[in-house]
Amino acid sequence: MLLLTSASAQDILLLRSVSFTPVSSERVYVASVTDERKVKSLGTHKTLSRERTELFLLNGVAAVQQFYDLSFQPDESSTPIHIKVRALNVQESLRRMNNGVVRVARAHVSLVFGTMQNGSFSEIYSIKHNEDEVFGRGVRAELWATHEKRLRAALEYCMHAFLHSYQEIKTDVYTTDFRPVVENNKLETKLGEWFNLVTVKGLSSRFFEGYGVTYTGFVDSKKGFIRPYETSFEVTWARPDVAEENGFKDVNAFIFRPELYFVYKKLFNGVYATLSGNIPVGYELLESIEGDNSFNFIVGVGASQGVRFVPWPNKGVVFGADFFQQFETSKVHRFDLGVEVVLGINF
Repeated sequence: MLLLTSASAQDILLLRSVSFTPVSSERVYVASVTDERKVKSLGTHKTLSRERTELFLLNGVAAVQQFYDLSFQPDESSTPIHIKVRALNVQESLRRMNNGVVRVARAHVSLVFGTMQNGSFSEIYSIKHNEDEVFGRGVRAELWATHEKRLRAALEYCMHAFLHSYQEIKTDVYTTDFRPVVENNKLETKLGEWFNLVTVKGLSSRFFEGYGVTYTGFVDSKKGFIRPYETSFEVTWARPDVAEENGFKDVNAFIFRPELYFVYKKLFNGVYATLSGNIPVGYELLESIEGDNSFNFIVGVGASQGVRFVPWPNKGVVFGADFFQQFETSKVHRFDLGVEVVLGINF
């Protein structure tokens, strides 16, 4: 293990002393590393015992300079380079992939490289880089123990990228006249947070009333569409006049509604538009006016459009509403439409 646990819900990550071979012939050394981060930790995480802890780098950004010093020693022909650290953190999250839900670990680094010109810092190169690794959903120990490896890999990548760019810059223009080179500036810096929603919904349609219980799991994302997992179970009963018109005293349905296609779109923080396609599967229990009981298998296709409010990202109340349409092999209707009111919890 590369984590040294201390008191007051803090863990310390030790950056290992491992050198690497530069791929460029440029001779440089790191004269200074300055920490420009507003938050000095590597992030807040859950430990293997599920306790929340704040993770710090031993010796702070001085450890970054020590890491680079192993591979770049100053001499008469080497150029002093100064580095500003704008982001340095490790993350983990659940993510949906083709083979199911997995855990993703990330080291995120944002560095600015420059030289000192007349006593002032002159920026010549900046880079943002993610070092990601995918694990099984149940794997936590290996993920937790290898944050340091990904952090070293990200720092090494940034230095290689800088040296490659610096070699091209020096052959083209004078270092006092060119604009700073920026690489991966539009990089998505944060892994999406995984939400677990358990909700209860009340249903009302032209033909039925009822309630349902739904589980939804998804990874939050600001860009594009979000593909959640969603499965629900519903219990409905026909309106008395609808049942009577079709020759029944009672019509009760039990429906399992697995996801067929479901998307969320983040509109604002905590507000999501929803669109779904699903396949309802279940059965009806029918009691005729004469008191005879019968059974009917139900299958169909459904769709819904709505909105979800998740105001608290960690834990809290979730609420929303949907407008739905469905075709089913019911004994009292073929096409139905209605509304759902949703209330639940996020954990």
